Amino acid sequence: MTYDPNNLNDPNRPLNPTNGPDFRTTPVGARKSSSWVGWVAAIAVIAVAAFAYMEWNDTPNTDPQTTASTKTEPAAPAPAPATPMAPADNNAAPAPATPPAPGGGATQQ
Repeated sequence: MTYDPNNLNDPNRPLNPTNGPDFRTTPVGARKSSSWVGWVAAIAVIAVAAFAYMEWNDTPNTDPQTTASTKTEPAAPAPAPATPMAPADNNAAPAPATPPAPGGGATQQ
């Protein structure tokens, strides 16, 4: 039988191999990110929040006195109700019931 160095059941193998493979991972240095980006984002959020707070919680800066364009004018009197039309003249000549004679107007070709 041949010697197999990878056989874990071999009674003659050393318990602490000194030249065995190193399965430990080497620590990778943490990547440095730009720390100023986070600060700029935080300052921007705080600035927007402060602006919104000032706008929403501020008292209005308008004059409490009304101007001519905002004064309510007295209501105009209601217009008189519409009156019905006068009846049509019943003595007028009625429209002819029959068309004019064929020879009396323009001729057709």
